[in-house]
Amino acid sequence: MRFVFVDRLVSAEPPRHIETLKNVSATEDVFADHFPGYPVLPGALIVEAFAQACQLLIAMSHDFAEVGQLRRLSRVAFSRQVRPGDQLSIRCARVGEAGWVLDASAAVKGQRVAAATLEFALEPAPPGTRAACQAERLRALARELGSQPDEGGLRTVDLTTKVDLTTKSVE
Repeated sequence: MRFVFVDRLVSAEPPRHIETLKNVSATEDVFADHFPGYPVLPGALIVEAFAQACQLLIAMSHDFAEVGQLRRLSRVAFSRQVRPGDQLSIRCARVGEAGWVLDASAAVKGQRVAAATLEFALEPAPPGTRAACQAERLRALARELGSQPDEGGLRTVDLTTKVDLTTKSVE
């Protein structure tokens, strides 16, 4: 991932769901062109934030031995513009037990701004493959997101179990 659209892991319950945050900053390069004088986060980047959160959930669910490759995107809907200063709350939840179909939604201040259904295929990540490189990037992201600053220093969370960083509880 060249650009990371996951700034914080709020909670994860592999293989069921994941919640992340994306802080939309006015300093992001995209706002120079989209649109000058009235910056709006492109919908494609919201979908990319969905995909990255889903890929993180899939990799966590398979102990980073397999990664998800996006195969289909459907029912994409945008209901409100996302502007600099907004914080996107993203939730991706697996639909059913067979395969990797996830319903994703994004909200700003509790108001839904976008939704989509993403379908992924699993790809093994043996050493030396492109999938292994992707798995390692996802593992590094999970490690980074699992260590959030706290009053007493850094706390590390095992991301293979149910995690809720808002209440600081691990089940």
